[in-house]
Amino acid sequence: MTRKVKMTVNNNTNKVLTFKSKDRKHGKFTTDPPTTIQASGSWTCSNKSGELVGPEGTVIYETDGGKTTVEFYYNHPMGSATSSYRVTPNPADAMGYDIKGSFKGHDQDITFELFLV
Repeated sequence: MTRKVKMTVNNNTNKVLTFKSKDRKHGKFTTDPPTTIQASGSWTCSNKSGELVGPEGTVIYETDGGKTTVEFYYNHPMGSATSSYRVTPNPADAMGYDIKGSFKGHDQDITFELFLV
């Protein structure tokens, strides 16, 4: 059974986000995170064939010459557990965010909205 999640970043910060790193704890990237995100960008993850855990990991972008980072965490577990998503800007007051989408079901479409504070 496939557990897929598409994650989209809507970047309303007026700053270009540059890819820094990705870390898969479980699963695989079926579409890699974009190198840069100006206004919007997305990537897709799923579980590996035969794997009994859903995708989990982090994707990190930076801006301001590396002075600001933003980490996107995803965990889309198998079974009846609710999926979880998190945005962690560093410094914490560098930007605001909202996470939209349904955290239930096998195929999820999640949007991370970033904005100036």
